Amino acid sequence: MLRPVSKEDPKPGRWVLPVVIVALIAITYVFVSSLPEADLAASTSTTVATTTTTAPPTTTSTTLPNDILAFLQEVDRFDAAAGELQTELNSVNDAWEAGEIDFDSALAGFTAVRDGAQVLANEVAATSVPDPYTPAWPDTITASQALVSAADAVIDGLRAPDDGTARQEAVVQYNETTVAFQDQLDVVRSLTP
Repeated sequence: MLRPVSKEDPKPGRWVLPVVIVALIAITYVFVSSLPEADLAASTSTTVATTTTTAPPTTTSTTLPNDILAFLQEVDRFDAAAGELQTELNSVNDAWEAGEIDFDSALAGFTAVRDGAQVLANEVAATSVPDPYTPAWPDTITASQALVSAADAVIDGLRAPDDGTARQEAVVQYNETTVAFQDQLDVVRSLTP
């Protein structure tokens, strides 16, 4: 005698395994996403050419001492700060040229740049300089102080009773002084062992 065919699933738990796998993947993703980023040591890699065709090129890396790494970070910060001050000065100058701001706002903007340049020059002068960079640092201090003088010249140009030529020339000079300061920072970086 024939029995009727059952419509029930003979393996009722077969949906559990895929759900568990999806849950494990989700938990792993959340866990890995919440991990802090790894600290990477600055390293320089070079590829050494070999004379044989069977051996692969070798890579060597050197890690810089912490005092040099910290110093180079400061140099990068000084570079970025000089660039920001230059952008700010040019923005104020452009707004003044376009008639978008009045004299007091332009003076306040240029004064803020000059004050920022003075803070930068003070920080450069107060920086503790590791051994390989000491020969180039006096020129770096001088270049940073030139930013303050150049910003003062822009303020004097704004106050000048001329057609704006003195201010425009002072802005060009400030931009050149910023480039000279950043070039000097490149000279300092080039001394990295």
